[in-house]
Amino acid sequence: MELDADIRKTARGDYLAFGRIVEAHQGRIFAYLGRMGLDSATAEDVAQDTFLRVWRNAGQFNPRLGGLTTWILTIARNLALTHLSRRGRRFELSGAEEPADAASDLPQPDEHLVAKQRRERLHAALSCLSPADRNLLAASYIDDLDLTTIARIEGCSMTAAKVRLHRARMRLKQILETDDGR
Repeated sequence: MELDADIRKTARGDYLAFGRIVEAHQGRIFAYLGRMGLDSATAEDVAQDTFLRVWRNAGQFNPRLGGLTTWILTIARNLALTHLSRRGRRFELSGAEEPADAASDLPQPDEHLVAKQRRERLHAALSCLSPADRNLLAASYIDDLDLTTIARIEGCSMTAAKVRLHRARMRLKQILETDDGR
């Protein structure tokens, strides 16, 4: 794959190869960080730090341990979790406020209200989860990553990733059921 060759070139100081890596991954990394609960400005800072580490540590990339995207997502995850674990940080989920749709495309007002309330409840419930749990759910459901890739990003076995993902789902379900008054 061309990007695997680019990381080897980056390790030798090739700025153009590094630029191709950044271009190929920046959108995904930024979106991933937003789903972890970082606001736009913080996500930009963490994404920049992620790519700075990719540049500095390109020689440490080992394709036998996983793909380039997995390696970059792991760096981003670790930086985001470090940022989120700092005291006094508030969690802000991107996408909590949806832009207004065109009137012709809207469902009936009551359907629209119910859908909006469900999204708001889900975002509120997600904000109650730990950053690690939100990360697992985002990786599985939003990024559609398989368990092997999630395990590599999380630095654990596939079985541990499966158990942690199951527990995160159960915590989310419990929060949502508690909010329903069940």
